[in-house]
Amino acid sequence: MRMPVITIQCDWNEVVRLPNAEAWISSKEINKNSIHDKLTTTCSEGKIKINFSGNYQFVSLSPLCLVVNHIESDLRVAFVAPSKGHKLHKKGVLSVSVAENALAVSSCEEDKLLVWDSRTSDVILDLKGHGGPVYKCRYFPSGIVILSAGADGSCRIWSAESGINPVTLKGHTMAVTDICIVEKGRNVISVSKDGSAKLWDVGESKCLANIVVELGQINSCAVTTTSDEVAVENEREVGTGNKLLLIGCESGRIVGVHVAKREIVFSKHLDAACNAVTVVQKAIIAGCSNGKVVLLNAHNGSLLREWHESANPVMSLVSLPNQSFIVGRQDGTCTVLSLQEAFDKVRVQLTGSDCDGIRDLSFNGKWIFAGCRDSIVRKYDFNQINVHFK
Repeated sequence: MRMPVITIQCDWNEVVRLPNAEAWISSKEINKNSIHDKLTTTCSEGKIKINFSGNYQFVSLSPLCLVVNHIESDLRVAFVAPSKGHKLHKKGVLSVSVAENALAVSSCEEDKLLVWDSRTSDVILDLKGHGGPVYKCRYFPSGIVILSAGADGSCRIWSAESGINPVTLKGHTMAVTDICIVEKGRNVISVSKDGSAKLWDVGESKCLANIVVELGQINSCAVTTTSDEVAVENEREVGTGNKLLLIGCESGRIVGVHVAKREIVFSKHLDAACNAVTVVQKAIIAGCSNGKVVLLNAHNGSLLREWHESANPVMSLVSLPNQSFIVGRQDGTCTVLSLQEAFDKVRVQLTGSDCDGIRDLSFNGKWIFAGCRDSIVRKYDFNQINVHFK
C-alpha cells in the first residue's frame, strides 16, 4: 500500500501549549487531493488536551514531538520540532555541513560562506573568495578543514580555524554542483554541470584525472566502497582503490564509476532528473525531480525498491544510522524513512519549514541540520528521531 504524506502546521509545538487553540493537519496521497483536518486543544483541570477528528488517533506528546496514527492507512507519524533555528543568513540557505566538534559551515543565495558555532549561533568566520554562490560546502573528517564549490567552477580548501584559503582547485568549465571527500581528504572529487567528475590532489592543488566525462549536467554525487579493489600506482592518489563514485545526472541517469579504474561499473536511467544521492549500508538512495525516491543495488544499479509518496522534487538526502535516511523536498517536507520492513508504516517528519524547500542536510552523529530556502538552518536532536525506529 502506498503511504500518504501527513503534514502539520509548522508551529504546531507552540499551538499545543495553548488552551482553546487549533492547528491544521493534512494527509495527501500522490495524485489525489489533500484531505485537510485540524487538531484542537482544550483545558481541563489545568492540563491541556489535544483533540483530533476521526481520521487521527493521538499517541503521545513531548515538548518536541507529537505522535499520531493516521487511521485509514495505519501509518504512524512522529512530528519532531527543531531544538533550535539558526538565523545566520539573510537569503535562502544552499548548503550546510556540521563537524563532530559542533562547528558548522553554511552558504546562501547572498553568496555568503559562514563558519559558525552550532551551539550558540555565533559567526566565527566569513569566508570570501568564491565568485558567486557556493552550492556545496563540506567539513573534512578532521573538523578543521572545509571544502567548498560553486558557480565559479572552482573548489576551495579553507582552514576552519583561520579562514585561510591555501588551495583553489580549478579545471571545470561550468558550475561545480557537488563534492565528495575521499577518506581523510588527501583526495577530493568534484562533479559539474560540464558533465565531468574530477579527482583532485589537495596537497599539490592539481587534478589527478577525469574520472568520467561527457555525462551532461551532473547534479549530485556520493562515494561508497566496492569489493573490487585494485592497486593504485600513483602515490598521490590515496584510498581510491576500492571506491565507487555514484553520480546523479539531470538526464535521469545514475552512474556508478570505479574511481581508481576510471571505469563505469553500471549506468541506469531513472524516469526523472536525479537531484540527490546518498549511501545507506552500501545501498544507493537516489532522489528525483518527480518526487520519487529509489533504492538501488551498488553492484549493478538494479532497482531494489522505490517510494513515490510525493510528487514534490527531492532536493537533499542524508543517511542516518540504523538503515534510515532523510529526504528533504522542495515543499519543505523533511521525512525520515527506514529500510527495515518493521518500520514500513512509520514516518518521522522534521517540522518547522513553512513550505520552503530543504536544500541541504547534515548529520554529525548527534544532531541533524536542515538548510532551508527561508534562510534558517534548523537543528534537530537525533535521539528524538531514532527512538521511533527501535
